Amino acid sequence: MNTERTAEAIQRYVLERTSTVDQIWTDSESVTLDTSTAMYWARPADWIVAGEKWVADAVRVVAARQPIFVTHGLLLPLEGEPLHLNRPEVMAALGRRVGDGLSPLAYAELFGELYSGWKIDGPVVRPFSATQTVPAGWLVREADHFARVMVAPDAPPVAPPAFEQGTGGEWTLTFFTHNYYLLEIDTAVDVYAWTVTGGPDRPATWERKTLAKRVLLPLP
Repeated sequence: MNTERTAEAIQRYVLERTSTVDQIWTDSESVTLDTSTAMYWARPADWIVAGEKWVADAVRVVAARQPIFVTHGLLLPLEGEPLHLNRPEVMAALGRRVGDGLSPLAYAELFGELYSGWKIDGPVVRPFSATQTVPAGWLVREADHFARVMVAPDAPPVAPPAFEQGTGGEWTLTFFTHNYYLLEIDTAVDVYAWTVTGGPDRPATWERKTLAKRVLLPLP
């Protein structure tokens, strides 16, 4: 991970305008910023997009102001400026690459984690996570997700992502996602259904429908 470039991108795109940086720590695979408003931990993200040829680094940034944890996503291309994926206009423009340098599954995965909050309009989307290390959201990859990955017997039926592309390059991507959060004595998820459309000549647009709220997970 290019730690110098990552630290610069965090300060330019992620930090709140009122924040001042008190100290920065780096090693080969991490960047940590101590600021006047929060701590920021940046680590390589294991997203599918990290394997695309045009991507140098994919970085997950967690801003911590306990008990609040907010996840940000950065892509550092081999050429060009960093992409702050929590900005809807950036995600929309990224959709031009779907099917040509960006797999549909990789694109859906980014929505699953970074657009898992209750509010997903701009200028910056801030998805909350339960802890510093727990993802803010998940992409549903298989129909048995709520029996195998995140056990929630009362969750609605879901299906794997589906992608259709027309002869002119226009496409439609449908998928399911969920978040995860803590209640007073329980944990719960909200389940969403997405329809994202786009093409090589226009930015992507999306619609998210809430299928279920506060689906409780069984206590251990």
